Formats: sequence, C-alpha cells, structure tokens
Amino acid sequence: MSWWSVVPIVLVTIGVFFVPGAFVAWASRARGMALLAMAPAITVSIVAVSAIVAPLLHMEWSLVPVFLFTALLTAVALAITICLTRNTKAATHGPRSQINWAAGAGHGFALLAAAFLISRRLVAAFGRPESFSQTYDNVFHLNAVRYILDTGSASSLTVSSMIGGGFYPAAWHDLVALVAATTGAAIPVSVNAVNIVVGAIVWPLGCIFLAHKVLGNRVVVSVAAGILSAAFGAFPLLLLDFGVLYPNFLGNALLPAVVALGIQAMGLARTPSESKPVAWLLFILVLPGLALAHPSSLMALMALMLTPLLILWSKIASRSARRSPRPALSVAGMILALLLGLGALGVLWTNVRPSERSSMWPPVETTGRAIGEVLTSSAIGGPVSWAVMILAVAGLVSLILRREQLWLVGMYVVIASLFVIVASFPFGDVRTFFTGVWYNDPPRLASLLPLTILPLAVVGAVRGWEKWLVPLMARYAAKEPSSADEPGVTPRYAVIATAIVVAGLLAVGTQQENVGAATDSATNSYRMTNDSPLISLDEMALLKRLPDEIPQDATLLGNPWNGSALAYAFADRKPIQLHMTGELPAGSDQLFTRLNMANSDPKLCPIVQRLHIGYVLDFGHQEVHGGDNGFRGLDNLEAAGVARLVDSQGQAKIYKLTACGQ
Repeated sequence: MSWWSVVPIVLVTIGVFFVPGAFVAWASRARGMALLAMAPAITVSIVAVSAIVAPLLHMEWSLVPVFLFTALLTAVALAITICLTRNTKAATHGPRSQINWAAGAGHGFALLAAAFLISRRLVAAFGRPESFSQTYDNVFHLNAVRYILDTGSASSLTVSSMIGGGFYPAAWHDLVALVAATTGAAIPVSVNAVNIVVGAIVWPLGCIFLAHKVLGNRVVVSVAAGILSAAFGAFPLLLLDFGVLYPNFLGNALLPAVVALGIQAMGLARTPSESKPVAWLLFILVLPGLALAHPSSLMALMALMLTPLLILWSKIASRSARRSPRPALSVAGMILALLLGLGALGVLWTNVRPSERSSMWPPVETTGRAIGEVLTSSAIGGPVSWAVMILAVAGLVSLILRREQLWLVGMYVVIASLFVIVASFPFGDVRTFFTGVWYNDPPRLASLLPLTILPLAVVGAVRGWEKWLVPLMARYAAKEPSSADEPGVTPRYAVIATAIVVAGLLAVGTQQENVGAATDSATNSYRMTNDSPLISLDEMALLKRLPDEIPQDATLLGNPWNGSALAYAFADRKPIQLHMTGELPAGSDQLFTRLNMANSDPKLCPIVQRLHIGYVLDFGHQEVHGGDNGFRGLDNLEAAGVARLVDSQGQAKIYKLTACGQ
C-alpha cells in the first residue's frame, strides 16, 4: 500500500477534525487562522461528548450523532454570540485587498511548511500506511477501535469494558473509529491518518495561534511558529514512539490552541478579544474535549494557567482596591477568593490522577542534567537542538527585560520545574505530589516542554528579524534606492526574498540531529520483521488468513503478551483476553496453564465448553517486553491430542480444538 493511496483517507480525516469545529467557531465570529486553529479542539469536544450521549439516545457511533450535535451547538453558539455582542461593534469584512491576500498567503505558507516538515518525519517513522506501533499499549488502542466498530458504542464510560475496566478517555479512539467507518480503511491505516493530521496540522496550527497571542497576528510570527513547531524531537514524535501514548498525544497537540483561548479570554493576549464573554465560552467549550482526550492534558492546562490566573487576579485585585470605597475590605475579599481558588485547584490536583501503584516510573538522570536538557531542548538524553536553544534563550531574556507577556515566562518555569522534578528527584511523596498526575513518567512531561519553549523561540526569532534583519535591509535600501519603490524603502520583493531565505535557514537549522534521532527511534517501533516484539511478518500473514479459516463468532485462546490478542483488531476474531491486563473469564487461567492436559484433566473441559473456545493461536513465547509469562498450557497441543493444526506460517500456528467435543 502506497502513501499516495492514503491521501483520500487523510482528506476525510481533515474533514472530520475541522468541519464540525469550524461551524461552531464561525458561529462564534472566529475567522482566519483563529478559526482554523480552534476548530479541531472544538471538534474533539463535540466528538467525545456526542460519543457519550449517543448510546443514551440509542444511536450507534457514526457521523450522524456528530453532525446532530454540531448543528445544535452551532445554533446555540450563534444565538449566544448575537446576544453577547449586540452592543459590540462587529467586525467588518470589506473587499479583500492585495495586502490581505498576501498576508493570507503568508499564513498559508507557514502552515504548509510545518505540515511538510512534520509529515515527512511521521511518514518516515511509520514506514508504510499499514504499519503499527509494536508496543504494549497499542494492543489496547487497536482493539478498542475494533470494539467501537463492533459494538457501535464509543463512550468513554464503556470502551474500557472490553477489558473489564471503567472510565477511559476515548476521544482519540472515537476519531479513529469515525475515520475507519467512514472510509472503510483498515484500523492501522486509520490510526496513521489520524496521527498525521494531529501531528502535522492540528499541532502547528495551535502553535501558530498561541504565538499570535504573544506577538500579534502577523505573517512573520506565523512562519516562525510554523517552522519551529517541527523542530522538537519531544513532540509530536516522542509520544508516537514511547508507550505508545495516543490519547496523551492528542491531548498535548490540542494544548497550544486551548492555552491560546484561555489567554485570550483572560485579556492577556497581545490583541484584545472582540467579546470577552464569547472568548470565555470558547475556552470552556474546548475543555471537555481536552479532558476526554486525556485527563493529564487537562491537568497540564491547569499547571500552565496558574501564572496567567495569578496575573489576572493581581490586576483585578488592584483595580478593585482603587475603585472601592473600602480598599482593605476589597483586598481581603480578593485574598479570600484567591485562597479558595487555590484550594479548589489543590483538590483537583490531588484527585485527578492515576493510582500511586500506577505511578511507579523512576527518575532517569541528575538534577543538573535535567536542567541542562530543558535549556537545550534535549529532554530524555536527546541531542542538543542548538538553533532552538539560542532562539528560546533570546526570547526568554527579551520578555524578562521588556517585562512583556510574563505569563509565558511563568508557564515555562512551571513546566520546566515539573520536568526537572520527574526526571531527577528521588522517588517519594514530593515527587509524586507534583508529577504523579503523569504517572511519574519523564517522557510524558518531556513532551510538554515544546509547548512553552516554542513560543519563547518564536519571540527570539521575530525579535531577531525585527531588530537586525529589517534595519539591515532598510540601511541597504537607503544606500541603493530602487526606481520601483520610494527612495530609502526596502523593495517588497527584497523583503519577501530575504524572508524566504531566512525561513529556509531556520528550517534547515532546526531539522537536525534532535528530530532526526527521534525519528530513528520511532522508526524502530513501527518496523515489522520476523523478530518484531509484538507481531512478526509470519504472524501477520497468518492473521490476514484468519477470516477465511475461522468463523466470525469463534472464540480464540492465546497469549496476549505475544501479540495474539491483536487477532481482534486485525482479523475481527475475538480472543478471550483483549489486553495483557484485561479481565479474564472465571477459570480461563487454568486453560493457559493446562489446556494441553484436557484429555486427562476433567476440570478443563467444562471451562472450555462454558467459554465456547474453539481455536487456539500459538505465536510462541516471544513477548512484547522480552519476558516470559508462562502460558505453557498452550504448548504442544497437537502432540497432546487436544487440537489439530488448521494453518501455520513459520512458527505461528492456529489450532482447532478437538478435545472436549469442540
């Protein structure tokens, strides 16, 4: 299968991500890059919430509940926006001038450049459209998509029931299932299409949108942010390699746009909002999607917004004290409100997190090294990103010296501190309090660093352009006036040509060893060979033949650690255990240890018959983490006279049980 054949699937995926949210954003009077940037975050809220509501209305999961919820939300957004902006001067949309077209082309170039730079890395990592991550977590993710397609229920309240679990944030799975159902594409192809759209379009759009809140809606800002969004090995590549953490990946990709909406609502952006109430409503609207992508992304937002909220509080407190006839009482009230707010945040922080037993990841380096990795954008032992480091440090110093957008400095300090704690502090209560939200897992917090380093680097790049290159061109123009332009004014073509050269140098300078190493690492996770940790070439060949050899309603037995659980995702044939940690039917553990003794042990056949087990997948003892969890009862079944061989490919075998009257 070629990547060109996947283009229609990617286009459908873009439509799924952008169309629902774009309608609501348009109804809220968002336009241009702002509309494009916030649309995916709104869409994820629409999709995740409609997935929960659909079963309650006896509707199967498809685009229908998404369209219905979109129509309802668009109408509500339009009505609220009209009411809230009735006394506000509406934006005018006169004839588009050449300058506006040129600006639009510049913003478009920024997005296209980012999409190209990131997608080429993702395609290189994936290898082929049908490739999949050969990792522990992916067994659940792929099977969860199949479960949604089979049951017609995509609710975050029920998806995890396939392994006996409860709530699980399923927004990513909901989106993949929509793409698979709409296009008819195989699950791995749909997964890769969704991840390419999220990583190469949703993420850079959010980064551009956030940069606009810092420096204004200008082409130079868009170009710098777009190119720099592709400059980090820590995101989007890291979460597509480690884990694999698809829900975290979606949540973190949405964060720049969500943070930008929050900054806009608080009135801290460079350009004020047309309507603060509408801005607040848009910010609130994207929160369900962020939470249902992954709760840790919502908690990351809480940590990121701490500094902006404190700045907003100080402004409100100062203004209230000046205007109040009793300033002391006003200040006391504001302090009480602050304490109550911090208390509420503390309650959320200590409760919206995984169990301590799940937060078992150890520190990986010294504190000094962790601090150095933050400064050099080389988290988790990655190569130094020199261009990003220089620009980010320059941007940080610039904001501090000018005392501008200090909320961004605060965000950087918060996320950097959390990373240093998780990467280097000893395991204990202090470390778990601060970073247990992310399972005490260094890669999860490393993936958040680009969110704050990137806008700082954009500040450094834009200030360098404005302070050095623009004056240099102006001085050159003063010496060499052009007949086509006013004397002393840099010709437009010269500015454009210089900008293209500088953008090219920035792209080359940031696409170096840091992102290259991340790509190479991810590549290893997606390559299928005869020694692959989860599914080998022989095993995949056998799985592709299963639909022709096993009835649709057959129940399989297999060791989930060796990849046999993926018979569900790839062949739509259901093993009794769909993930390594999945709940097992009563008595099935005895089959894993003694099925090959079924002819002599009278306790086994009643279990086989009760569970209606007819077939066994034997993929040997090569397991995903290199361990050996036993399952010796599935060995030598034919020699033991309890099963006959149906098909084989290399060492991979499928048996039909003959014992127990099956």
